[in-house]
Amino acid sequence: MEEKIEPEGYVAAVLLLIMILVAFVNVVTRYLFHASIAFTEEIEVAFFVWVTFLGIGMAFRKGSHLAMVFVRDRLPIKKHLIIFGQILSLILFIVVLYLTARYVYLDMTIYHSTTMALGIPMWVYTIGMPIISILVIFRIIQSMRGVIKNA
Repeated sequence: MEEKIEPEGYVAAVLLLIMILVAFVNVVTRYLFHASIAFTEEIEVAFFVWVTFLGIGMAFRKGSHLAMVFVRDRLPIKKHLIIFGQILSLILFIVVLYLTARYVYLDMTIYHSTTMALGIPMWVYTIGMPIISILVIFRIIQSMRGVIKNA
């Protein structure tokens, strides 16, 4: 059976493609013109964080996130242990959602900080973190429901 690619997989692929193209252009300009393009690092770092968060969501959806398999497989209460880990993950991402949303809000309303190279408002780069955290929370809940239903 062919595996269905979730929407975040397509978004992550596009972000990775943009990162590759930006890095390639930066390398070419560095070798041809002996000058680096300063803003490329800003874009690559922001997109790397977004891709990481998207990967976390995809891992929870597929049940392939990190686990201490050696310990888990030797315990008799696997289902309870998995659900406990998912609850801890859920709490973690609710905290991440709150803190990143607060950071974006403060940056939009009070701090008005901008990036060094392009002068773009910093919240443009950080807005992806609370949005993707919502996706990760959804995927964790989806994974918990699957564990409860299958066990």
